[in-house]
Amino acid sequence: MIDYNKIIQKYDTPLFVYDISKLEERVNYLKSKFNKEYNMVYAVKANTFVIKEIDPLVERFEICSPGEFEICEKLKISRNKMVISGVNKDKIFIENLISNYDDILKYTIESYNQFLLLDELSNKFNKKIHVLIRLSSGNQFGVSEEDFIKIIGENKNLIIDGIEYFSGTQKHSLKIIEKELDHLKEFINNIELNYNIKIEEVEYGPGLPVFYFQDNEFDEDTYLDELNKIIGKFNEKVVSLEIGRSMVASCGSYLTKVVDLKENKNGNFVILDGGINHLVYYGQTMAMKIPFYEIIPKREVEEVTYNLCGSLCTTNDYLVKNIKINKLMLNDVFVFKNTGAYSSTEGIALFLSRDLPKIILVKDEKEVVVRDNNKTSLINYPNYDMEEVWKD
Repeated sequence: MIDYNKIIQKYDTPLFVYDISKLEERVNYLKSKFNKEYNMVYAVKANTFVIKEIDPLVERFEICSPGEFEICEKLKISRNKMVISGVNKDKIFIENLISNYDDILKYTIESYNQFLLLDELSNKFNKKIHVLIRLSSGNQFGVSEEDFIKIIGENKNLIIDGIEYFSGTQKHSLKIIEKELDHLKEFINNIELNYNIKIEEVEYGPGLPVFYFQDNEFDEDTYLDELNKIIGKFNEKVVSLEIGRSMVASCGSYLTKVVDLKENKNGNFVILDGGINHLVYYGQTMAMKIPFYEIIPKREVEEVTYNLCGSLCTTNDYLVKNIKINKLMLNDVFVFKNTGAYSSTEGIALFLSRDLPKIILVKDEKEVVVRDNNKTSLINYPNYDMEEVWKD
């Protein structure tokens, strides 16, 4: 249990706190709900600050950009746990990987052009590259069924290990999941029957739902038990489950304090030192939903209806509207829960040139600052000598 009072006294707000004990507990819980033979794959994009802590708990990392690869390299993540993915595979970056490293686990193919690139580089450097072909669910990711067939027909140099499939996040309907996996199995059966290829592996992104708001009810145990049965359709193959949001969301808290209080004809307004530049909840609608939170310190006083606003100069900067809570005072701190996924990198962080918040990892009453307050003014600054550039 994190002592938020201690954290608040030691560090200034706004800041993110990631509870590593809770993270480990969450990953182990997810592993316990699926067949032990399945590979657990962490989608790095969900949270890059806990990669090292997740490393001993998963079999793979899904990496979708040169920047994510650079982070994993600096953290000394084994390359034979890396799956290089993403819709934009920069040729220089991919060529550098293939020419210099023999121990990258796999690459994904997201388009026919990516196939041509990987096939060309495999031939150029005389290296056997292991790949997964991502089958599209109809969005901009992956290849069509027609292109999938075209790729396996033209392939000469690549080792096609299997298929990758991910149709979206926050998926609540098991019926929809079962329908798409039935179609995926039928497609694989047809491929194997008609095109003399064995699909050894299915990497599947189940898009496990995370519930951020207080009006949500969800029996996760039953949901995961049923999902495990559905995925069992592929037990004769290597099954890898790509999960991001559901692994890390619950470990995070975002702390932001009250810096001003005001009232006008439209209600009571709270100004916080953080806002939508930091805090992002999937499924938030015009700040009308109430996330899980606590307020420090706790007081037994009259209740007041507030609008919680951030520090940005935009009328969009609402965190919660019309929330009825105990009367607030300056320097009270809101602790918003379930912020372990995406929030620290997904917000409009550069807007208004406000500093990026600290990020702290906590485990067993120890804490470490893994990112200090970074000045976005340095990024937004036009770094040139005007007189020198525009002189006559």
